[in-house]
Amino acid sequence: MSTNSYAKKIVSVLQQFPADTVKHYASFKYTQIERFCNIGGIQVPKEVKDEKAIQDKKQQVIIKLDPAKLKRMIFSETDEKPNYQNNLFNEDILKQQYKSLKNIHDNKWSKYYTISNKLIEPKGNPNYYNRLLGDVTKGGQKKEGIFTAFKTIITGRY
Repeated sequence: MSTNSYAKKIVSVLQQFPADTVKHYASFKYTQIERFCNIGGIQVPKEVKDEKAIQDKKQQVIIKLDPAKLKRMIFSETDEKPNYQNNLFNEDILKQQYKSLKNIHDNKWSKYYTISNKLIEPKGNPNYYNRLLGDVTKGGQKKEGIFTAFKTIITGRY
């Protein structure tokens, strides 16, 4: 197989990944899809371009500066594509990347190394992991109140 076909396989696996629950400045899924599309010479999917446009718009509102315009004003007038050092990505490396992403997507390691209930609910703090996962599923949007935070610090219980 060629590097182009492995890049296509990697992009197809990455498109099956769920969206990030916690919103960051950049999404792992979309940045990696764009990266491997550029490496394999594949056209970037429309959803990735739309997500990038939304992220750029949010950053412009927050920062009030357009980094692309500043870069063009300071450095040069030509808009260059990012250099991902395509010569470093040969067929074997892309094959390993594909296998790793496929294993992550299929939850191979969580099935191989199962976690016992004793580790998930320790006697000292049995609600810790449930609370942690609850905060992650909320996406970091809901904040803890000052009184509940103070109670947590004083008692050490959640």
